[in-house]
Amino acid sequence: MELSEEDILRLSRLGHKIDEFCLVSADGIARLRNIKGRCFFLSQDGKACTVYAHRPLGCDIYPVNCDQCGQVFVDDFCKAKGTVTKEELRAKGEALRRYIAIIDKEAEGRKKRR
Repeated sequence: MELSEEDILRLSRLGHKIDEFCLVSADGIARLRNIKGRCFFLSQDGKACTVYAHRPLGCDIYPVNCDQCGQVFVDDFCKAKGTVTKEELRAKGEALRRYIAIIDKEAEGRKKRR
């Protein structure tokens, strides 16, 4: 899951250390760290997000996703995929495109600072 600077700040304010939950890849994009293939913030029993009220915007937008051409779709891997309405897909798709633009801009800034 990609993270914006705002997501990172919000999660760090909860007392989580940035380098424990966040990785920045060579492309400059910050992402949630996975532990054994699972989100860093998934509970030990795998049933709940431990930061749900403060989760990254991408998690809130999910299961709406976007391909490289900018086309939005509902992720087939999500168990709740059948609950997304056309209006929700449209609204979350717009939010996702804005979110991706922010993340891409922040990634460019990180690459310039390296």
